[in-house]
Amino acid sequence: MAGSYNHIVTDDGNLISNEEFPNMIENLGDAYEAIEEMYGMIWWLANLPAAAREKPRVRVEMARLHYDIGLKLAKQTSKGRKMRV
Repeated sequence: MAGSYNHIVTDDGNLISNEEFPNMIENLGDAYEAIEEMYGMIWWLANLPAAAREKPRVRVEMARLHYDIGLKLAKQTSKGRKMRV
């Protein structure tokens, strides 16, 4: 993915600076892909059972790997259906 979560965070997990952002995200399509991935990550994290929670850094990486499931969760939830990870 040309625009992704990994393109807009530093190696230590911080968001890149506003000045560096244009160098990593070349166009609005890349920006949309990064936002889409993060949107899926949010939904994936929101649907984790409390017992499955790990350290925050581990949860973020798991969310990055499973953002596509989060996108499906978002669509199902917006249609009023419950879907769990």
